[in-house]
Amino acid sequence: MALLKLRKHNEDKEIEFELKYLRSLTTRQRFELMFEKSRLMARLLKKKRGRKVVIIKRAKDGTVEKIYRKKKGAKAQAEFE
Repeated sequence: MALLKLRKHNEDKEIEFELKYLRSLTTRQRFELMFEKSRLMARLLKKKRGRKVVIIKRAKDGTVEKIYRKKKGAKAQAEFE
């Protein structure tokens, strides 16, 4: 696997590098990579379960509302800024 080394941040080169890498993979390898990432996300979600979830809502008038939820089904607390 190749590494991209840049002196300055260049999003276009990063995207081109990533696409070139993905094009070099076979269909099977791409699916294996996708399934591996899905399993990783599932493990992370399971590990982080029970932590606070913060939902930020912005109104048209510019006010911000943060809603904190502890667990699924628990009552939410709202905080306005």
